[in-house]
Amino acid sequence: MAGSHGPQFFVDNKKGEINELKVSLKNIMSERDNTKRRDVIKKVIAYMTLGIDVSKLFTDMVLISHTDDIVQKKMIYLYLVNYVESNQEQALMAINTFCKDCKRISSQNPKIRGLALRNLCSLRFPGAIEYILSAIQDGLSDPDPYVRKTAIIGLIKLHKYSKNLIVGSSFVNTLYELIRDIDPNVSINAILALNEILEEEGGIAINRRMVIYLLNRINSYTEFGQSTVFDLVAKYEPQAEDEMLDILNILEEKLKHSSGSVVLGCIKVFLNYTRDNQLMIRQVFARIQAPLVTLFTGAEVTGAYEQAYCILAHIHLIISKGAGGIFEGDFKSFFCKFDEPTYIKFMKIDILTMIVSDQTVEDVINELSAYVTDVNAEISKKSIQAISKVAVRIPFACVAIVRQLLSFLSLNIDYVITETLVAMKDLVRKYRELTYEILAEIENSLEIASDEGKAAIIWMIGEFGEEITDAPYIIENIISNLIANENYQITHAVLSATVRLFLKRAPEMRDILSSLYSKLISECDNPDIMDRAGFYYQLLRQDPSIANEVLNCEKHPIQNFLEDDCFDLQDILTNEFNQLSVIYQKPAKQIIKPKAELTVPEPEQVTQVVNDLLSLDQVNLSENAFKIDTEFVMVSDDFQQMWMTVPDCIKYENRLSRYINIQEVENLMASVGINCIASGDQMGTLKFFFYAKDSGSDVLFLAEFVIVLAAKEASLCVKCHDKTAAENFKRVFLQASSSFLQS
Repeated sequence: MAGSHGPQFFVDNKKGEINELKVSLKNIMSERDNTKRRDVIKKVIAYMTLGIDVSKLFTDMVLISHTDDIVQKKMIYLYLVNYVESNQEQALMAINTFCKDCKRISSQNPKIRGLALRNLCSLRFPGAIEYILSAIQDGLSDPDPYVRKTAIIGLIKLHKYSKNLIVGSSFVNTLYELIRDIDPNVSINAILALNEILEEEGGIAINRRMVIYLLNRINSYTEFGQSTVFDLVAKYEPQAEDEMLDILNILEEKLKHSSGSVVLGCIKVFLNYTRDNQLMIRQVFARIQAPLVTLFTGAEVTGAYEQAYCILAHIHLIISKGAGGIFEGDFKSFFCKFDEPTYIKFMKIDILTMIVSDQTVEDVINELSAYVTDVNAEISKKSIQAISKVAVRIPFACVAIVRQLLSFLSLNIDYVITETLVAMKDLVRKYRELTYEILAEIENSLEIASDEGKAAIIWMIGEFGEEITDAPYIIENIISNLIANENYQITHAVLSATVRLFLKRAPEMRDILSSLYSKLISECDNPDIMDRAGFYYQLLRQDPSIANEVLNCEKHPIQNFLEDDCFDLQDILTNEFNQLSVIYQKPAKQIIKPKAELTVPEPEQVTQVVNDLLSLDQVNLSENAFKIDTEFVMVSDDFQQMWMTVPDCIKYENRLSRYINIQEVENLMASVGINCIASGDQMGTLKFFFYAKDSGSDVLFLAEFVIVLAAKEASLCVKCHDKTAAENFKRVFLQASSSFLQS
């Protein structure tokens, strides 16, 4: 109605407002108009939302909770749960309210019973457990499925609160019985709860009877429920081939389902049951090809790119397991469209390189070549890499592909030229007969290419310099313009190429090699390059013929590249099919953090913890000795020089309590002012180099931190001139890492 306004709740707090609310709450106790009651309760919730303390109204809110209006119940429960822990003397009033509403005698509305049970299970303080257990027990046998479903969720909450309360109790047997519940949502919740509660035992116990029962009522479940059942069935091992075929025949119609999660869950069962039978798995690949392509193209047409990427990731995994020939005829379905996101294009390009064949190689190369001029530089680079991979996979087309790659050098685009040169470097390692044709075209690209492209050219000059007339002069020109301390990649490549070319063309390279060593001695301070230079010098001094055998030995053509072989990862991802592992292309243990148990200490434990914290604060205040300068910044050259000169001061070893990744370690250290100057992951070993500075002095700390993920081991090495200060640094470091190191 024009000019009328609803009640205003978010207003400034004024003196006496809380008392006015208290009076209003008392006045509405006998009010039958639900609208007026709601307005008063809304005002209380609005004050609470603004951060105003309305805990004085606790008793009044409990008294007005006797209503059948679901809206009022929700607001009152919200208030009670928010203030119950700060009003533990009155907490019993709230618990009694929840428990009363959970009972069928008091509340005939199942929505109110379920809502009360859900809020009761959210309470976290000593003394509430016995009431929660009793309410859950009643809820599991409630005639309404909503209440039963809520009770099952309450069990999961209680399990996270304390595992010992649920594991081994009668609740587990009750959950097994609820799998046969007439309501499909209750049945699925029971399965999920058992998997959560029995996780340490490997999840729910599966047998033939359970599998048959679930498959017979599969159509009654929602899409999510069907996916859950398929995950369960995939873990079951059929006792005979006939049983396996019966299960697969039942599931075959689900391959036509419109839901991607249902189809992928069904495919997981097919793959798990036939993984040891090569003949059957080929038939499975042929059977799942059409559903997957249909799902992918359907999601692409509707613009559901996230779903399309999920399907593509699973297609990529299946192809990597040997189904490339099955998808060969659909290669045009994986051509990129101009309006697709970059992550979709990346996955499509990868798939194209895996399914290309002798019959489709020309079309695929033409399509990939069109992407080279894409406005997105990453797509352009990815396309060039894909073209080189196709050349490795299809030997008969290598000559035509190399010529296509060489044509990209005329585009005068620096990143295209760089990526092309890197691709050429890999191709000559496999097709050494193409060396002359490639080397004749790459010399002119030296000025345009970036550092990585220049390093590739320099490597090829060192490897095949005897076939390049001007090779010594090219190397000489590079050395004359070289600034050894600015780019270690170029310096390293020049050093190796010069020594190898010297062994092939010594008269022309003698003075050039001498000038290079003079430049390195006077300018370079990189220990890796100087060690390499010293090794070459000693090798040449010992016997040039031995050096030639070591550096210029005959090399057999490379058949495939190690980085393209990841069979172990593929097996792991196949076992984790239809999970995030396939999307991230990493095992679950690398992307999921261990779950911490949520526990509530007893009152005496709380008192002890508080006392410990108080005593710790007193110690820190009295010592007031050590604090890290969070503003200090150190450059890499200073770090490297100090690392070589300062001796080890402290060494410490420990074990991991959970999985950790590089980014999390760096973030934890940065939060206390310990900065990371370098880090990396090599075959599951994480290595970090940290630095810090004492804000009260000029003492610097350098640290090397190594984590071996497989062995769950961690080691710390601290370098510092002051032993006492180093101990303080170690204490801060261990406090920052306490969340993933064992105490």
